[in-house]
Amino acid sequence: MEAEARYQQILSQYGSRFSAEEKASLREMNLVTQASLEKVRAFSLENGDGPALYLKPLVEREKKPVQPSAAAAARKS
Repeated sequence: MEAEARYQQILSQYGSRFSAEEKASLREMNLVTQASLEKVRAFSLENGDGPALYLKPLVEREKKPVQPSAAAAARKS
């Protein structure tokens, strides 16, 4: 099974870093993720197919402070 092979690969590289509880959790995560992975792999694609979604990165820009207009300042006085 692929999930078990993936788990064993992770253990062979990083096994000494995990506690017994973390190893059990890691095995569980691999098994749960396997079903989703199989669904993604089953989706048929051809070489010329474009992306289904175009990712647009969110870029936060520094906002300029709002300066009251001259008209608003005149109304206040």
